[in-house]
Amino acid sequence: MNREKETAGLIVCGEFQDRKLEQEFFNVEIGSSLKYVRTILIMAGTLFLLFLIPDYFMIENKQIFYKILLTRSVFFILVLLFSRRIQYFKNCYSLVYWITAFEILASVSFLFICYSYETPTYLLQSFGVVLIMLIVFWVPNRWINMVLVSAGLITGFFVFSIFHFRETITSTEISAAAFYVLLIAIMSSIFSCKINYFKRLQYLHGKQLLELSATDPLTGVYNRAKFDKEFKRWVAISNRYHTPLSLIIFDLDDLKRINDSYGHLVGDQILIVVTRIIRNAIRETDLLARWGGDEFMLLLANTKEQEAVQLAHRIRKLIAGHKFGEVGHVSGSFGVAMLAGNEDFKSFFCRADQALYLAKKAGKNQVMQVTVEEQDRGVNQTESIKDPVPFIVSNR
Repeated sequence: MNREKETAGLIVCGEFQDRKLEQEFFNVEIGSSLKYVRTILIMAGTLFLLFLIPDYFMIENKQIFYKILLTRSVFFILVLLFSRRIQYFKNCYSLVYWITAFEILASVSFLFICYSYETPTYLLQSFGVVLIMLIVFWVPNRWINMVLVSAGLITGFFVFSIFHFRETITSTEISAAAFYVLLIAIMSSIFSCKINYFKRLQYLHGKQLLELSATDPLTGVYNRAKFDKEFKRWVAISNRYHTPLSLIIFDLDDLKRINDSYGHLVGDQILIVVTRIIRNAIRETDLLARWGGDEFMLLLANTKEQEAVQLAHRIRKLIAGHKFGEVGHVSGSFGVAMLAGNEDFKSFFCRADQALYLAKKAGKNQVMQVTVEEQDRGVNQTESIKDPVPFIVSNR
């Protein structure tokens, strides 16, 4: 992963330009915050409902009080229902839309209640706007949604203030309240944007560290540790579901001589080019790893032995047919094995490794295979396998 490129992919509002990467991050972020989101929603809904207590003592008109009671109760019930269903959302972006919808509903409910008061207290209502706005910025959401909801709440409140409070407060008081509310909104927006930005940087760094721990730094394919883990996992899966699994072990012939003659930088470049050639010849689902030095592993899920042999021959020809600058042509030797029924990973690996040894012994630039029966008999093949009759392998 190119750190500089991905970091530059963060846009102004602290999101990734790559929508796939942004969705991947958001799934992790929302998924890890579900309990936290549920708690905030329940607390906010409870607080919204508890304001009925001062309403009861402040509102003399019972009809108005019952209207406010109904509004607060309905909102509280909806919050409880939503908080119970929140864990069942599989698409985090759908959850974002629901959170945004509830924030809009809370804002509209607040403005409706403000309008219903016979003698509203302007200072208290301004504090209410700030409180709702802070909750909006606390709940995980897209930054642009937070800003739009807050902007809509502020605009609605001050438009309402101009018409509803014009006889009880001065324009100076409205302007002062607007200044402080807008100041808090701007500060919250900036801090939230910065938090979004650094959260994504942290996610990128964690992803890069994870990738570095699993990949070979020179070729970019999986390293030995990662391959060991995946190899054992796929052997277990294949044995459980009785699906074919093939392994190709191969290395480059005489790379040590090339390193001694042309230098290790030239040898490294050959390894990089060979890796690129192999990647272009295999499926995305095939697992390629550098085992060490000039030796590679290729694990082929849902692939029978003859298909693996054909692929090994194709890769062998591609490598042998490529001209590597001043070095010229380079060859490789290949050992192939297919997992037998309920075979353990050690026996499976040893058969492919034995086949590679036979390929080297037969004169290099060969593809050899060892079956379970041949391994049990201790047969030492000395002749290379002829190129198989061509047939189409799907998705190659």
